[in-house]
Amino acid sequence: MASHSPFEIHLVEQKVKTLVNAQLKSILKRERLLVSGLKAAMQTRIVDHTLLKIRTCCGPPARTITPYSLRDLGYLLMFKDSPFYTILQHLTPVQECKVREATRDTIDCRITLKPDVADKLISEPNLRVMVFCASEPISHFSKVDIAFPHQVEIKVNLDEVKASLRGLKNRAGSTRPADITNLLRKRANYENTMTLTYALTHKEFYFVVSLVRQHSVEELVAKLQSGKTISKDQVIKESKLVESASSNANLIVIPVVSKAQDSDVQATGAIISLKCPVSTLRIDVPCRSTVCTHNQCFDASSFLQLQEQAPTWTCPVCNKTVSFEALEIDRYVDDILKSTPRSIDQVTVQPDGKWSLICLSPRPRRDSSGDDEDLVEIKDPPRVTAVKNEITNGPVSMRTPPTSSREQSTTSSVPPPSTGTKRSVSAVIDLISDDEEEIRRPSKKPATPAYLATPTYSGSGSGRAQPLGNGPGSFEPYPGIPPAKPNYIQRGYPRQ
Repeated sequence: MASHSPFEIHLVEQKVKTLVNAQLKSILKRERLLVSGLKAAMQTRIVDHTLLKIRTCCGPPARTITPYSLRDLGYLLMFKDSPFYTILQHLTPVQECKVREATRDTIDCRITLKPDVADKLISEPNLRVMVFCASEPISHFSKVDIAFPHQVEIKVNLDEVKASLRGLKNRAGSTRPADITNLLRKRANYENTMTLTYALTHKEFYFVVSLVRQHSVEELVAKLQSGKTISKDQVIKESKLVESASSNANLIVIPVVSKAQDSDVQATGAIISLKCPVSTLRIDVPCRSTVCTHNQCFDASSFLQLQEQAPTWTCPVCNKTVSFEALEIDRYVDDILKSTPRSIDQVTVQPDGKWSLICLSPRPRRDSSGDDEDLVEIKDPPRVTAVKNEITNGPVSMRTPPTSSREQSTTSSVPPPSTGTKRSVSAVIDLISDDEEEIRRPSKKPATPAYLATPTYSGSGSGRAQPLGNGPGSFEPYPGIPPAKPNYIQRGYPRQ
């Protein structure tokens, strides 16, 4: 009797889960089963009935029926394809990382290289050993992205793997597999040890160690150059379609001249930059995706190097999702690059396919004799003119002008300054301030009263401390205020 493996039974379960409610009810009616209930209940009912019919027709299975085992999971764990490597075979079985919401866990793995694999790793440098990891859910009908736990550490033969295992934030599929080739002992039947430590996970993860063939960026660029290309006729056709669509849709067309809004200037072409938007250097191999609608190219080598580090696979010009299979070399832009010196950064492309170098000439100056009607003369008020003349005739420094200049600016109503050594406050007039403003002279600092001043004493031979007279250090009270009698307190002398 034929037996069915858990892998084949799991395929049946996955097929039933893809059915909608109408299909499930139709199967239940045909098998004369209960139709009512939730979708999950109907799926379980159909799976149980199918397994019962298999056991009745083919006999009992060779093993206990389970959804799937980790051995069968190796066939289900299929990762998305990448142009940078090709998975050849798995070197270890699939290992399960259970949920650890508040603790940490360590998974031990043994990597034993067969003689043929060890010899190939030594002789062929493009063969690498990498660790692939994915999180649930895992389905046989779709390929999964590479995803490691947020907190994870991998060690091979007690040496830590120095690799970024997180990828870009909120960008699924931007994580690369961990390359552990240089940490392995490349000897036949040698048991290499690998430990994976993780913590704080809310879903299960599965990892496997695989032998892959790595493809370099130079190899991929050569593959693009030998594959499909975008011809010149196709570029001209696309330019005409964009030109006709831009007249009916809200498309942005870059004008050729910066002053295109003038009535005597008409923009008839578009500007194509010869610099790569990724590396900001001149393009060597012009490349663009067939799913994009623009003619702007980017350098194939720079773009692939960026995707090798962080595989986001988005166009650097329009941010559309692209793939390696959709990249093609633009022969039209390639001819422009070969026909122009490396100092040229931009060219103008006409709708008929002709291109020319951009030479921005300065706008001619207008004749001042013919445009006098556009000039308006603004005269200063009399007061501002007088102030300007006074400032021009005065000294350059910002100090107070001399007495002669201040006397000329005074009005007749102001009395002449006194003949004393001090000038009166009214003789100084600020030309910038208004007439109504009152010039206030800062008040003098009040002198210290006699009773607050500290007297100076002299220790004479008379045995008493005497205040000094009008010599240095003596104090003088205000006129009309009798001097206060000092309070003599000194050690060893009686109080007066």
